[in-house]
Amino acid sequence: MSDKEFTELELRVTICPGQCGWPKPENIIWQKLHAVPNEARERVSKVYAQMDEIDGNADLSREDKHHRRSEVMAQTLAEFEASKTLVRAREAVRCDASPATLKALEQATTGWNRAMDKIAERAGRTKGPDTRR
Repeated sequence: MSDKEFTELELRVTICPGQCGWPKPENIIWQKLHAVPNEARERVSKVYAQMDEIDGNADLSREDKHHRRSEVMAQTLAEFEASKTLVRAREAVRCDASPATLKALEQATTGWNRAMDKIAERAGRTKGPDTRR
């Protein structure tokens, strides 16, 4: 298993693992529910790649790396807040507030929040020692 595959698997387990038990997205409600953790994982994957690139830049000091990761984090968290994906899922569930959709919405919301936490966590740490002095 490659590092990329492992990271994707880790994100599936961390961000809304209950999604695998949801019905297929054959109707609009389930499509909107599935979109929430899928978008969250995509955003986290993108941010991890950006932060790995920052950490791999030997021309940046430890402080510069931290600053740039913090900028990426702030931008991404703002994008999370601006996204309508979770809002649309909530609206869709109002049309069919069955126990299954309510539970899925709760799981999706938790996954969305975990994704933001993972980004903040990653922004605060550096991969590997800083060899510049």
